Amino acid sequence: MLAHDREIVVYATASVEADVMSVLRQFADAYACRDKGRLLGLFCSDRDAVVLGSGSDERNVGAAAIWGQVRRDWEQTDTLRMRFGWRSVSTMGQVAWLATDCYLYVQAGYRKAEVPLRITAVMIQNQHGWQIAQLHYSSPISVESEADTCVE
Repeated sequence: MLAHDREIVVYATASVEADVMSVLRQFADAYACRDKGRLLGLFCSDRDAVVLGSGSDERNVGAAAIWGQVRRDWEQTDTLRMRFGWRSVSTMGQVAWLATDCYLYVQAGYRKAEVPLRITAVMIQNQHGWQIAQLHYSSPISVESEADTCVE
């Protein structure tokens, strides 16, 4: 990143990366354990906290909307577990942003699947530590061949 012709390093230190990923793992654990209080406590209290899901209707702004999305996920499934793969964490001051591969194990009745996801998140450090300000899930499409384009 460049600002006024001088380079600004934004890679997170190992300590910040560990702290930020710890929040994401706590989110995954609270999601799997269906712990509403713990899960919502990981988000900043700002009315503008956002969770974007992979569904076209999954745009959730504020704690009530985020809870509505999580509740719907829990009502539609028996088991939800996340594990994370590759990641990139950057920071500037009290703001951190990350991208990670995620694998979501889902069980609903007799149906089971492991869904590959990509997650991006923005976290803000405040008196409570790092908290999630924005979280976005997406589902990567299958690998494109060299002939494929984004319009096909």
